[in-house]
Amino acid sequence: MTEPADQTGTLGGGSRRVAGATVRHALDVALGGRYLLAERIAGGGMAVVWKAHDQILDRTVAVKVLHDHLAADDGFRERFRREAISAAKLTHPHVVGLYDTGSDGDQVYLVMEFVDGSTLRDVIAEHGRLDSARAASIGEKVARALDYAHRRGLVHRDVKPANILIGDDGSVKVADFGIAKADENEGDLTKTGTVLGTAAYVAPEQITGDAPIDGRADQYGLGCMLYEALTGRQPFKAESAVATAAQRLDTQPLPLRRACPDLPRGLDAIVMRAMSLAPGDRYPTTGDLADALAAFANADTASTAALAASAAGNGHRDRTVSLRRPAPDSVLSGALSDAPVSPLPTARPQRSRAPAPASTPSPAGSSPPPQTVRWLLPAALLVLVAGTLIGFALLNGNGVTPASDGSDPGAGAGGIPADQPAGRPYAITAVTAFDPQGDGTENDEQLPALLDDDRATTWQTETYNSADFGGLTKQGVGFVLDLGQPQAVTGVRMVAESAGLNYEVRVAAEPISLPFHGAKLSSVSGAGARSRVTGDEPVEGRYVLVLISAPLPQQTGGYRAALSDVAVLGSPG
Repeated sequence: MTEPADQTGTLGGGSRRVAGATVRHALDVALGGRYLLAERIAGGGMAVVWKAHDQILDRTVAVKVLHDHLAADDGFRERFRREAISAAKLTHPHVVGLYDTGSDGDQVYLVMEFVDGSTLRDVIAEHGRLDSARAASIGEKVARALDYAHRRGLVHRDVKPANILIGDDGSVKVADFGIAKADENEGDLTKTGTVLGTAAYVAPEQITGDAPIDGRADQYGLGCMLYEALTGRQPFKAESAVATAAQRLDTQPLPLRRACPDLPRGLDAIVMRAMSLAPGDRYPTTGDLADALAAFANADTASTAALAASAAGNGHRDRTVSLRRPAPDSVLSGALSDAPVSPLPTARPQRSRAPAPASTPSPAGSSPPPQTVRWLLPAALLVLVAGTLIGFALLNGNGVTPASDGSDPGAGAGGIPADQPAGRPYAITAVTAFDPQGDGTENDEQLPALLDDDRATTWQTETYNSADFGGLTKQGVGFVLDLGQPQAVTGVRMVAESAGLNYEVRVAAEPISLPFHGAKLSSVSGAGARSRVTGDEPVEGRYVLVLISAPLPQQTGGYRAALSDVAVLGSPG
């Protein structure tokens, strides 16, 4: 490994959605003198993942680079290091492999196996639900990988579709053991009152803390994941991430065959046992769960490979968007395509966060309900099941001017009509989703629509059940535009589905995250459908955040914002 004294790392060697990422390496510079970064493919709240070339072993690898502001934090570096040590113990055909870890100047990185394919989340988004044989086959392989880790004292703690990679060759691999904990480690970074997991898949004992967290917690997450893959819907859904997680404390989900009568009875029983409320009622080991799933599995890897290919072919592959802007004088325009959710492979489902009524499953045969919110759950939040909601502290208030009715496409308090002279658009090299108080994603597969100069394509926020993000504690959601190099930013021009958006624009030298850093360029309440915001003076920076705040406009099926084009403006040209 590179520079042993500085070994640090975290897992996730495949496709992940992006919540802003460090991209300051020139593509012709080898990290650590060895890894030539070729393409940014994914990212998250802690790091960005690059497709890279190992110049010594002449192979393609995935390199995860910790964000600069986190790499400078000793606590984060220690967590990064511990996770690398844990991950290095795992060598299994169904686990993303760890190759190397080290540092290059102030950059901390981890080198992993590169998996070319899609995530199970992509596949479910594309197909709605999987046939039982393919779902059982994927589940069996995941269970084998988890059982292997459990026998070595490691618990994943965040098993979910986004962490399961489906390779173009039909391989199935578990990624992102980033919050796994070696049971024998003396120091425990999870004893500070934080429960790590994702609301839709977290085990009951991870919420209550009244039982040890062992491999049976992963078994529960795998059961939830299989439930979603087999039915096209998540087993629990409520008005918030906290309520979604809390539902499993006193209720069992609707049996799979009630939702999908064509499923084998035995497979229904397997999944429901894995999702038992009490850990002791689940399978003794995840290996036992794998054995049970094997009876229903299709061992044909070509069948599994076809899932990844179809997801990629229809735009659902989880990749960081990296595109060129149209010519500077291109005309911006936009319209919304508001297609309903469809389970058909040829459809592009619209993800939504407008939840169904708590504990009320959708009728069998109906379209799958929207995806629930995924969120890292601080333990303090779980107390709020009793009635008090404590979340991330908002940096600003919610008193936003009500949206205009959209009758004038250029209207909106504080927004300048977009057709007024606005200066020269800069080239945008990449765009990433910004949802740090949620799951780090916001319809990432739609992000290219912001840069394609096509009126028929849009990026939209998730759909929420109320104008205040469904009651979630969010300051806002949006996207970060990467200009490739520092520029003097004077404004931003956008085309929205309708008038009434509230948003602010921030500019920074480094990737933007919470708490905010960089400079606020300007903000607008009730912007027109075509709007431009400008600052009093130019702000220098490479990263431009567009943060959409409440209240969201009401649209068919819920509350969301939708944009078709965006441009970052500089000096008049």
